[in-house]
Amino acid sequence: MSADGVRLAKRVAAAQGCSRREAEWLITSGAVQVAGQTVTEPAHRVSEQAPLLILPQGMASTGGWTVLLHKSAGTPAAQALREAWPALAEASGLGPAPSPRLQELLPLPLAAAGLSVWSDEVPVLRRLADRQRPLEGEWQLGMPQDGAEPVLAQLQALGARASLGHAREGRGQWRVVEKGADPALWPGILDARQFAGGWSLRRQRIGRLGLSPLAPGQARLRLDFEKF
Repeated sequence: MSADGVRLAKRVAAAQGCSRREAEWLITSGAVQVAGQTVTEPAHRVSEQAPLLILPQGMASTGGWTVLLHKSAGTPAAQALREAWPALAEASGLGPAPSPRLQELLPLPLAAAGLSVWSDEVPVLRRLADRQRPLEGEWQLGMPQDGAEPVLAQLQALGARASLGHAREGRGQWRVVEKGADPALWPGILDARQFAGGWSLRRQRIGRLGLSPLAPGQARLRLDFEKF
């Protein structure tokens, strides 16, 4: 890095896990502060240590918020949201506690991990609740290969498609894709096949929005340009 720092667009893109073009949109829309000052020039150079705050002002016009959360397996989604909220509030300028208006959409089973979506934005509520045009969900399913075929057949009967990604030492990792299926039924199927405690399930994506770059327990706000 030069003595003059790096381009602000590069820092924002890294912080948000978004493209450089999307980062430039955030900056020019006035949603980025450096050391407490709003900067609207993407080429402005900043040090990598300068405090950076990305405000969710671009979403204000929608009349609400959508939170993308990485839930851990075995943790109730509402508890995971409360635990993630302090860091999210500090980064995004939100209140000290989640709004009671936030609803969990396409809820994750308790035993599953991955992408949990909470929203009070009317367009998002309508889109994710639309059963006539369901969004595609992508999951990772890990389980023993021995006895997997009956499980995969049941998932297929429920509207999901599975393809083996890799296998090692008798354990496989499958990519499961569904549109409108009910994942709440899947843990019961897995447990009934004597996989209790020996399987893992993680939702990677809903529509066009994925889990990355969130680590377990982290949350972020949906940005205005991000669409399911």
